[in-house]
Amino acid sequence: MNIVRRYWRIIFPIFLVILIWVFSEANGQSSHSQSSDFASFLGISNAFARKLAHFVLFGALAYSIASFVKGLHTAEFPNFTLMVYPIVLTIAYGAIDEVHQLTVVGRNAAISDIFLDTLAGIIGTLVYIAIFCFWRRWRIHRQMRQIQKVTR
Repeated sequence: MNIVRRYWRIIFPIFLVILIWVFSEANGQSSHSQSSDFASFLGISNAFARKLAHFVLFGALAYSIASFVKGLHTAEFPNFTLMVYPIVLTIAYGAIDEVHQLTVVGRNAAISDIFLDTLAGIIGTLVYIAIFCFWRRWRIHRQMRQIQKVTR
C-alpha cells in the first residue's frame, strides 16, 4: 500500500494509457457491442456514448498527467510550462491511439476523435488546476485560522 501511495502520480497515468490501449485493441464488432451496452445503460445514442468515453478517458488522462507533472516540479503552479505538458502529451497519445485503431480489424481512425481528445485534455488540465488552486487556497485559509486561534 505504501508503494501505491508513494507512486500514485505515475501509476494512474500508466493505468489510463493501458486502459485506453486495451479499449482500442478491441475489434470493430466487440467495440460496437461494448459501446452499445454502455449507451443502453446510460440511455443515450451509441455515437454519443463513444464520444463520451473518449472525452472521459482522455480528460482523466490529462488530469493525471497534470498531477504527475506537478509532482515533478517545485516551481510555482500553475505556470505556462506545467500547463502545456499534460495537454501536449494527451494530444500526442490521442493521435497514437487513432493510428493504433487503424491496425485493428473493423476499426477506423477519425480526426474528430483527436479534436475531442484535445478538448478533453484542455478541460482535464483546467479541472486539475482549478481543484489544485482551490485546495491550496483552502489549506492556506485553514492555516491562517489556526494561527489566529493560537494568537488569541
